[in-house]
Parts: sequence; structure tokens; C-alpha cells
Amino acid sequence: MGGSKIMIEFKNVCKTFGTKSAVNNVNIQIETGSFVCFIGTSGSGKTTTMRMINRMIDPSTGQILINGVDIKTINEVQLRRQIGYVIQQIGLMPHMTIYDNITLVPKLLKWDEEKSRQKALELMERADLPETLLEAYPSELSGGMQQRVGVIRALAADQSIILMDEPFGALDPITRDALQRFVKQLQKDMNKTIVFVTHDMDEALAMADKIVIMDKGEVIQQGTPEEILINPANDFVRHLIGEERLQQAIFEYESVEKLMIDPIKVTDDMTIRDTAIRMRKTKVDDILIVDKDDVLIGRVDIRALTKVKNRNEKVSTIMKKVTYIQNDTTIRDAIYYVQELGHRNISVVDSKGRLVGIVTRGAIVQAVYDALWKDYEPQADEDADMELSDKALAASTYEGDLNE
Repeated sequence: MGGSKIMIEFKNVCKTFGTKSAVNNVNIQIETGSFVCFIGTSGSGKTTTMRMINRMIDPSTGQILINGVDIKTINEVQLRRQIGYVIQQIGLMPHMTIYDNITLVPKLLKWDEEKSRQKALELMERADLPETLLEAYPSELSGGMQQRVGVIRALAADQSIILMDEPFGALDPITRDALQRFVKQLQKDMNKTIVFVTHDMDEALAMADKIVIMDKGEVIQQGTPEEILINPANDFVRHLIGEERLQQAIFEYESVEKLMIDPIKVTDDMTIRDTAIRMRKTKVDDILIVDKDDVLIGRVDIRALTKVKNRNEKVSTIMKKVTYIQNDTTIRDAIYYVQELGHRNISVVDSKGRLVGIVTRGAIVQAVYDALWKDYEPQADEDADMELSDKALAASTYEGDLNE
């Protein structure tokens, strides 16, 4: 989302309650239309930080800007009417119908009845709730339905910012998953800026464009889910993420550039004779062909050489099609090519098709081993079996590697 407009900005924000520091020197930028999760353990300051956005809590020092305007200069009642708010307890008025709950803020803003009803109908449709429920009372709805109403109520006055304070924490896993997908889709469709407080890392990773990790009132790390998973700032962040998620991230986010080795290649104007000499010297049975701009155009294997009659012809006359992947391909997808499609090695090209490396079966195996088994120490009676297995694996992958 680089270059997007900044909707909310914290500048050196601190909050103290008496002598206790709850939030210390927080600096955060939240872009328009983004989904930002504040996460941390209990007492980390995440909820206090979020509540300062709509002035439910005022900062002790520092500034909070919305669209470049210091919120201290905005009447707090007017400010809150411009910002939607969803809490875990839902907060629907039990004595009011669903329609009256949804249109509560629009009525405070003096919307006419027709405009309010149209907005209520539109939001009920987005929430996949039947229109007939508008005349029902909250007690007549399931917990999941009530929470959907709580979400769309926060959007009823066309608020551009929505604050959500652990809204799904009390729900069962199935309902929570459905609501997470609903809110994320709603945010994308309506281009809302959502600040979401959670203690659930899976929830943050699934929903956020940006994650802000807090501890003891300070921002420990902030970035995209990918940035945080690949480069956790310290042991606290690693512990919060969890070892299993960190291991999985290697396959989900790391690109094949981490595994690449230099390819053995020849240009398309080289003769078949010189190509064969190159293959013999580098001890490969398959070689890659590039043009004058280093763009990958084909490959030649040892079998093709055995059928040649004129060794002085250009190697391009006998080359075959070549399978390749982009250099931003994830390791997970590279595993698919090697394991499921049976390739011994895969060529890697950049966005212009230029050959930049290869990924071998051996490199894939090593990556899996490093991610899942690097801390595993076999028992004494397992050592001999592992040594035999490693030798067998090496025999099956070593010969075909292009760099040998």
C-alpha cells in the first residue's frame, strides 16, 4: 500500500494513569483503507492505544492526527460519531429493534427516515441477514447474528474509521471464522480503515495488512504479516508468534532466491560441439540455453546430444522447452514443482525472463530439514539409520544437480 494517504498517525504518544505508564512513546502510521491489528499480552497497552483514537481516553503527551488534524481540536462527541466502534459485548440496545440499533447514529446526525432505511437495508444485505430481522429485538438473534449487526451498525453513518476491540473473542470457532471473513470482505468492499485489537495471533495474521505488536506500553514491532513472520524483532515477538508459525512462514513467504545456486548455461549461438564440451567439464547431463540478453529460452539434455549428426550446428536447433519459475515464487510452490511434478531442478528467472539461478531437489530437501528438524537431536540408535538415509538421498539427488 506504498504511497497511500495516512489516515491516522500517532506521534510520540504517551499515556499515564497516576504514576503508572500505560503507553510510552508510540509512533504509528495507519494508511487509508488498511486493516491494522494491535496485538499483545494483557496489559500491553493495545486497547488503551486504540481508545485514544476516538478520545475515549486522551493521551497525556504527544499527538494523534486523523487526516492531518490533531484530534484534540475536534469535539469529542462529534469525533466519536465519525468513528465506528465494535466491542466484544456487542453493545446492542436490548429494548430497541435491530433497525433502531443500526440507525442510532444516523438519527443523531439528523438523517431523514428514507436515507436511514436505505442504509439499514443495504447493510443487512451485506451482512447476509434477512430484511425481516429489522423489526426483531437483539434477544431474538443468535450471538453470531448479533455480532454482525454490531459490525454493520458501526458502518451505518458511513464512518471511514472503525475501531474493533476483540469483537470475536467470546464466539465459538466456527462463528468466529465466518465473522472474520465477513469483516475482512466488508472492509475491502467499502474501503474502510479498521483498527482491530486482538490477543489471537492467528486472527491478526489472517486479517491484517499491518500488525502492531505491543508489550508493556511500547510498540515492539510493526509491519506486514510477512515482514513480522520472516524477521521477528526479538524473542518476545518470536514467542508471541510461536515456533510452528515461524517454521510455516519459511515455506509460505520466503522466496526461492534463498535457495538458488548459479546455473550452468550456454548461449543459443554456441555450437553443439562446444555445448557438449561445456557439459562434460561441468559434469551435468542437462544444460540451460539463454539468448544474448541472458533470457532463458530452452535446455539441452544428454539424450539430445546422442542423436546429433552435425556437431557444428547451433545448439538452439536441438534445444527443448524448459520449465521455470519467477524469482519471487515461494518455497512452498517450488516444493510442488519438485515433489508433485517430478522435476530434479527448476530454473529461476526474473521479471524480464532472464536466467538468475536454479533450485535443486537437494536444496529443497535441505530447506525442509532446516525448518522442521534443525533442533532435533537423534538418539544414539537412530544415528546409523539416519546416515544410511542421508547417503541414499544424496545418491538420488546429487547426480542431476546442474551445478555439479
